[in-house]
Amino acid sequence: MAKINHCLHPQTRRTKKEPSVGVFWLVDGKLVIDSTPISQAEPYGVHLTHSRSHLEVWTRFQQGGTVPADFEYEELPRGRVIYNTKISQFRMLTDRCILKNRKLVEKIRLELGLPKDTLAGSDSHYRCFACLQSDTD
Repeated sequence: MAKINHCLHPQTRRTKKEPSVGVFWLVDGKLVIDSTPISQAEPYGVHLTHSRSHLEVWTRFQQGGTVPADFEYEELPRGRVIYNTKISQFRMLTDRCILKNRKLVEKIRLELGLPKDTLAGSDSHYRCFACLQSDTD
């Protein structure tokens, strides 16, 4: 059996990650992501998207102990990444609590292997309870 040389130059070992689409949350300051490589994404109009909904993923994560059982999926900051096939561009739709943190947005981009030209913006569908409360104040 051949030995693997762990001392290879980092650029020699690095492989480019296939970009993914998916859903994500910010839970206790940590990202929780469920994603699908773009080559396996599901068509939805002119977009390619992750086939599982926030509710479906959250329920599965709760059952596995990945996320707290005492929160509903829409209570915490969340978002989704989709790919527009018409303009060949990824788009991150997310809660303002996530969007205002550039390091967090960059971490999502890196985790999903997204290109630097990925568009990131807020969406009225992705608003946590804190953002909904601040909208009414």
